[in-house]
This record gives sequence, structure tokens and C-alpha cells, in this order.
Amino acid sequence: MKKINIIFIVLLCIIGFTSCEDQIGTQINSKALDGSLTFKLNQPQYSNYVLADNISTKDLDSLTCVQPAYGFTAAVTYSTQICADASFAAGTFQTLPTTVNGEKVGVNVKEMNKAMISIFGKLPNPVVQKNVYVRLKAFITDASYSTIKDSLIVKPLYSNVVKLKITPYEFPLFPYTDKSITVRPWYIIGLGGKWDNNMAGLGASLIPLSIVPGNKYDLNGDGDYTYTGYFSADTNFKLVRDIGTWSPSWAMTGGVLKLNGADNITVPATGYYTISLNSIDNTMTMVAATAPAKSYTTIGLMGAFNGWTADVAMTANTNTESHIWYTTYTFSSADGCKFRASADWNIGNWGAGTFPYGIGTFNGSNIPYSAGAYTMILNDIDGCYYFIK
Repeated sequence: MKKINIIFIVLLCIIGFTSCEDQIGTQINSKALDGSLTFKLNQPQYSNYVLADNISTKDLDSLTCVQPAYGFTAAVTYSTQICADASFAAGTFQTLPTTVNGEKVGVNVKEMNKAMISIFGKLPNPVVQKNVYVRLKAFITDASYSTIKDSLIVKPLYSNVVKLKITPYEFPLFPYTDKSITVRPWYIIGLGGKWDNNMAGLGASLIPLSIVPGNKYDLNGDGDYTYTGYFSADTNFKLVRDIGTWSPSWAMTGGVLKLNGADNITVPATGYYTISLNSIDNTMTMVAATAPAKSYTTIGLMGAFNGWTADVAMTANTNTESHIWYTTYTFSSADGCKFRASADWNIGNWGAGTFPYGIGTFNGSNIPYSAGAYTMILNDIDGCYYFIK
């Protein structure tokens, strides 16, 4: 019995030693740790591609590669990156949203087309073929040994670059009233030194650009946005797209408007300016404008929710010379409402038949709101309004 126990203990020691030896013997490629390791992206079967809207949900091709030589077994996730040249300098390339586990990476037509528009800007009519440089980015999502997984920090790795010739297509554009889209306005932030970038800052520090009539918006809600308003020379600001985050943003670099610029935007002199932004082409201009002829001392919201009997007072944003108004309200059920000035229908009132945003006109139709809690913002210069849930 004693001999059996001794043999059993010896076997356990041998097994334990072998197991430790296997893990200790795993050699990690040092280049994987510092990010200098590259890997092979194979040349695709074709070098010329033509994109089209009727195949936008399909893949234009699949990119194949050889897994990076990490030195250990790993589950690798890949994403596709494209650039107008082979440098892939910071800020010049786009990463397609779709990621893939495994060494066969499908490239979606719509994602490629949108990325190309972001890189090359507004497409000529007719569109022309472009040289597109493609690489894969690899990062680890798992590893075979937990000790390795817990202790290693393996940096993202990049493949070699391949050159493709791709003909993009123009995205179909829709009016903001089309039910298949949801517009995605950019927000001015920083006027009067207010930088509250969250939902509580809507109207006070976050001012949405206005929508524009016509076929201006793609299915992502990107398109033309505008804003005419007052800017003081002693303030600075920027534009953000998503509430709660700071990138992407429009700012300045070296005094020039630039997407994700390094410095805040300033104006040369106090006065009114018009901002024009196209979030498809990624272009922005800002030019001097004429001050509006009218201004209002009070603006309120009223409607079926209170029997059309009284105005819910809206707050004026004084940093805009009181042309942006906002309030919050919870509607218990769906019905209609309007904005009006000075509690007098004849002085000024705005309405339109669209929700949750629209361009109100004087004596326009009721705004058909839905039940829920909203922050409402009105621009009394152009009548643009938002109900943000």
C-alpha cells in the first residue's frame, strides 16, 4: 500500500512538472508585445471592383491572411482599414465597422463605399475609379493558456498593404421627413464657456444644428446641417456629433476648420455667422451672416397636453442672444402641440406635421408628439425644432 502511494505521488510530480514545462516552454514573439510584428495579407482574387447600391448588403470580396506568428495559439479578431495612399498616417485612414474572427474577412460593399466617401470627399458625377490601399488590423480576443492571457499585453498588429481599384457609388439621399431615416445632427458646444456634454446640457451647452429641406440625408442620418447664430469673439467652441463623447468633432488646426482638429473654433469678430456642415462629405464652412430681424422676449410650448390653456415656459439660451429656446416635459399620451411667442398666437407661433424634429412655420400645423419625456429645443431664427427623448 505504501509503495502504491509513493508511486502515485511520483506520477503526480511528473505530470505537474510536465505541465509547467509546457507552459514555460511557450515562446512569445517579442515583436507581438511591442506591436512591430506584421503578418501576411494575401492579394485578393481581383484587383478591380465596382460598388453599387443594389448590392450594398453583400461583400465585395473576402480578404484572407496568415495568422500573426504570436508564438502561441490565439483567437484573433480582424478589421479592415483603408487609405488613399500606402502610408496609413494617423488621421488619414478609415476602419470599417465589421470585425471578423478568423483569417477570412468579408468586406461589406456599403461599409467600403462610406469609408471611401469619408476619405475622398464628395464624389464626382459620374463617379470615377479610385486607388484604395487596404490592410488588416489584428487583435487578440483569447489565448490558449490562462497564464498567458492574464499576463500578456499583446498590441494590435497590422498586415502588409495591398492596392485595389474601386469604383464607389453615390448614396441615395432622402428628405428629413422620410420615415426610413433618423437625422443625426451635430451639436455646438462651448458657447459662453459651457462644456456640459451630456443629456442635461441639451439647449444650455449643446445646441443642435438645424436640418435642411430637400433630399439631403442618407440612411445613416448624415447629410446637410446648418446654423445661423450669434458668436462672441471672446468665446471658443467646437462641434460634436454624439452626446457624451468628444470624437468625432469639428474644431480648428492652425486656424483652419478641420475634422478632429486640435484647437477650439474662434471667430474673428463678434457677430452672426452661418455654419454649413455636410456629414457625408465631411466638409464644414463658417461665414459672416446678417442678424435676424426679429427677437422674442418669451417663447412657450402649449398643446393638447394642457388643454391649450397655458404656455409651458421655455428657457432662452442667452449665449445665442436668446434665439435658442429649450425645456423638458413629459407627455402622458400622444397628441399635438405648438411653440408660440409672448403667449400670443399673432406675434409668433411655429408648427409642422413632423416629429420628433422638423422645421416649424408661422401658423403651421400642430406638431404630433408621442408619449414620453423629452427635451425640446427650438431655433426661432429658422424654426427648426427637436424633441429629444
